Amino acid sequence: MKLVMVRHAKTDYNDKGLVQGILDIPLNEEGIMQAINIKEKLKNIKFDLCFSSPLKRTLETAKLIVGNDFPIITDELLIERNMGTYEGGSFNEYQKHDFWDRNKNYDINGVEPVRNIMKRTELFLDNLKREYKDKTILLVSHTAILRALHFNIVGYDDTWFYKFKPKNGEAYYYDI
Repeated sequence: MKLVMVRHAKTDYNDKGLVQGILDIPLNEEGIMQAINIKEKLKNIKFDLCFSSPLKRTLETAKLIVGNDFPIITDELLIERNMGTYEGGSFNEYQKHDFWDRNKNYDINGVEPVRNIMKRTELFLDNLKREYKDKTILLVSHTAILRALHFNIVGYDDTWFYKFKPKNGEAYYYDI
């Protein structure tokens, strides 16, 4: 299976440094252009299907990339991490806590524990491998989900886990 993962394009919350989490924020004008640009970068790849988080920013990105070429399958397992009381607030405030430490596995202030994210992305990936092993798949989702999927694919390593930070409108390629 070939998997191309794309982080949704930019939103106003991204530009303002605000935590989005499960808030349903649309793309901004720059984000629309990013999605069109990623479509151009991916134009030579023949995708069999596309999966997306159901949130607006990911679904809008996916629609701009695939157009009417084939349907987009939304999956709740791909929804962004619930950021609890930090949603809508400053990303810098959220980052004061080590929410990505698997040993601490924080769930304070309603933030979804990292182990939950790793488990639901593992479940999603297992389903993909079982159902679509010979396919080329486009997946559009969020930072936390792409990070967790990445480490479910390549393995978790505490020394470089924090260095993988998917950027808005960027594609990441995997052969599974």
